[in-house]
Amino acid sequence: MIEQLILVRHGETQNNIAGIVQGWSDSELSERGLQQVARLAERLKTFEADAIFSSPLQRAMATAQRIAGATGLEVRTLDGLREMNYGRWEGQSFLDIRKTDELIYRRWIADSSFACPEGESHDDVLARIRGALDSVNGARRPIVVAHGTAIRIAVTALLDLPLSASRSFAQDNTAVNVFLRRGGRWVMKLWNDTTHCAEG
Repeated sequence: MIEQLILVRHGETQNNIAGIVQGWSDSELSERGLQQVARLAERLKTFEADAIFSSPLQRAMATAQRIAGATGLEVRTLDGLREMNYGRWEGQSFLDIRKTDELIYRRWIADSSFACPEGESHDDVLARIRGALDSVNGARRPIVVAHGTAIRIAVTALLDLPLSASRSFAQDNTAVNVFLRRGGRWVMKLWNDTTHCAEG
């Protein structure tokens, strides 16, 4: 049984810099992202993790593989850890989407069962994230590498919060989030910690 769950977001990508919606599309890690991932991997060496699970998307895998190199652990992929599929919004900025698809965007935000065009709803992501976390077994202290929206939705599942609460949680690149199991429930110990990225 998992005793400590370490959720981490991938490093900064070129599309992150440009404010472009990525979803199931991919983008190379930026130079800064590569530096973030190197520091993240060094930090996670001290967490005594015993497994690494990752989204199969390239930006998450690049992050997970660097962690694997530092910890000596093997990366196992789980499709359920993918970022939200934003459908035809991918490749655009949310600023543009709010202008060109304003009514659809508003409904997608307000109604968790409403999917973005040719993509997923928040409920869709919640269901598959729950399934992915349930399949993380055989480890006591796993590292799970995923994506911003996926992680923010995951925290609502772990802490039994309303799905709408996901919008109230920040999630920066290479953030470390730690949850402990206490008496059959999850307790958040650390959230959105990027101190390993601090200069100096």
